[in-house]
Amino acid sequence: MVSQEAIVFMAVSGAIAFLLPIGLIVWFRRKYGASLKVFFIGALTFFVFAQLLEGGVHVYVLQVNEMTKAAMQNPLWYGVYGCLMAGIFEECGRYIMMSIVLKRHDAWKDGLAFGTGHGGLEAILITGLSSISLIVYAIAINSGTFEQLLNNEDIKQVLLPIQEQLLHTHSYEWLLGGIERISAMAVQIGLSLLVLYAVKSRRPLFLLYSILLHALFNVPAVLYQKGIIEHAAAVEIIVALIAVISLYWIVKAKSLFR
Repeated sequence: MVSQEAIVFMAVSGAIAFLLPIGLIVWFRRKYGASLKVFFIGALTFFVFAQLLEGGVHVYVLQVNEMTKAAMQNPLWYGVYGCLMAGIFEECGRYIMMSIVLKRHDAWKDGLAFGTGHGGLEAILITGLSSISLIVYAIAINSGTFEQLLNNEDIKQVLLPIQEQLLHTHSYEWLLGGIERISAMAVQIGLSLLVLYAVKSRRPLFLLYSILLHALFNVPAVLYQKGIIEHAAAVEIIVALIAVISLYWIVKAKSLFR
């Protein structure tokens, strides 16, 4: 049985993923006049560069190409690859869209809106939708109908690990996904402002900084996936500390855009 507490925490994480970007853009629009257009361009940037382009590269490197697939079994190579790819695709995507599509939107408030859209769609796709599906599976397990879903071998291979995860994960860990989205949102806004400053000041070196910082932000999660960091809570503490630094930068960056 999946505990009711676990299901509640899944629901809370899902709610955070959906409501956080909506709440932030409403607040930024009312307080600073942030643009909805920039918000949606930020979301589109994540979808195109992270989901489609980066996702396509991952399929080739991790599944299709046998040589790179074997190389990625090494935790070091996998970690370097995973961290850098996210930084390269997402930050270069920001730079391209800000330089071409959003030429006239180079104010501090535009960085807030872009980062909220970018991080918001990430939160919805990674945490929001997965929380919904996990709740459905948890209810199916508790009601005894989950076994009916295992009607062929391919589906079994996909769903059995999910069942194991739902049955053996500590309840509080389901809340960490929502907490992580709060931290990630702060980082996404901070990185958006860093890239926007690179565009506005015509100093591409700041794009390199954003790529490296994005890669650094992903390191704790990669270490956890490979079992080097054993506790999910430790990852979230590290990520939260990075988010605090990002919030400091967001506030300080305002003076650079005046």
